[in-house]
Amino acid sequence: MKIPRLVTMRHLMLPLAAVLAMVLAPVGASAQQEPQPEVVREEPNILMGERAYRRYEALTLLYSENRYQEALKAVQEYLEGPLNDYERAMGEQIYGFVLIALDRVDEAIKRFERTVELDALSNKGHFDMMKSLAQLYASREEWQRSIDMMKEYLKFQPEPTPQDRIMMAQNYAQMERYREALPWITGALQQAGAEAQESWYQLALAIHFELKDYRAAVGILKTMVARWPDKLKYWEMLSGAHQELNQDMDALAALMAAYNGGLVTEQPKLLTVARMSMYNELPFQGAQILAKGMESGQIEANEANLRLLLSAWTSAREYQRAGEVIDRLAPMTGEGDLLMQKARLMMEQNEWQETVDAARAALELGNVKNPGGAWLMIGIAAMELGQLRESRNAFQRAQEFDADTRRQAREWQRFVEDRIQLAELRARN
Repeated sequence: MKIPRLVTMRHLMLPLAAVLAMVLAPVGASAQQEPQPEVVREEPNILMGERAYRRYEALTLLYSENRYQEALKAVQEYLEGPLNDYERAMGEQIYGFVLIALDRVDEAIKRFERTVELDALSNKGHFDMMKSLAQLYASREEWQRSIDMMKEYLKFQPEPTPQDRIMMAQNYAQMERYREALPWITGALQQAGAEAQESWYQLALAIHFELKDYRAAVGILKTMVARWPDKLKYWEMLSGAHQELNQDMDALAALMAAYNGGLVTEQPKLLTVARMSMYNELPFQGAQILAKGMESGQIEANEANLRLLLSAWTSAREYQRAGEVIDRLAPMTGEGDLLMQKARLMMEQNEWQETVDAARAALELGNVKNPGGAWLMIGIAAMELGQLRESRNAFQRAQEFDADTRRQAREWQRFVEDRIQLAELRARN
């Protein structure tokens, strides 16, 4: 399963308000709002002189107005002047964001790395810069560099956020280090709870599938179908995970839930649900799906699909409905043996006239492997209908074929002739 990409360049664009907030926000207030980290970084002495501030404010205005070429020139000029470490770090940072806007990402990374090396921003600004660098590395598919930066960043955090855990999980997953990714994605989902995003579940699912941990995948998918019940792909994946665990009925139940919810509408998928129903010894359910699909036009009433429907109705012992399918299928194929099959089905239900009609129709259509058998069925059915002379004629015709049919037909003929004689004697008296 493809590992979803969760980090994109749009995460790295910094609004003007955020840039200026790094300059204007009181240091004490920022520190009070942050939870106490396990490893404490001392707040640096943040001071921007009046001249540097005015120049910095002007170049950030150019950035906010999307005048990137002008902003690029302005920031280069800004960095050429005399600056303290904090002023220079702020310049390097905005320089990086301008370069990103110009799609010069490699150069931007170097500027951000320089910003972090200066170690002069406020705690919040410094840590945000580290995280932005980790995101940039990931966007460039430099997964190990992203991991290393995130590990350094997390040293200063009391606890990773769900987003931090997701980034680590994706980095490891993209390197196919799925077992190392697993605790990160699991922690993210547990920590976020109902706020967990769909893409996070997709990442967790991909990792479980890669590890062939289908039982865990089933657990994830049950949550996914509960939260996004209108997405057929999750029901299909749930069914597939159950199949991997040899839980065939559960696999069918997942697809039936999707079918009953109106999500399964395409012919191949409808046929899959029908076949799975038949495989799990639910032929009536399979036949209903096929019949309804043909009636609505979602399933083509071609030879292959009609044969499948015939098999389903027959297995469900719905012989009348099976006979109706044969009536549609036989003219399409020109196979008299299909009508012979209908005659046998009607005989099993003691539908004698329909047996006669089907057997005669088979002989008329042709392509019957055992025409003697057709005459034998006509003879038996006619006898049950009290049509004794027609029955005798049929048995006589049956004797024109193979030895076994001839033997059976003679026995039946003697029996019928006895009944005819008995009927004539009664008529005389």
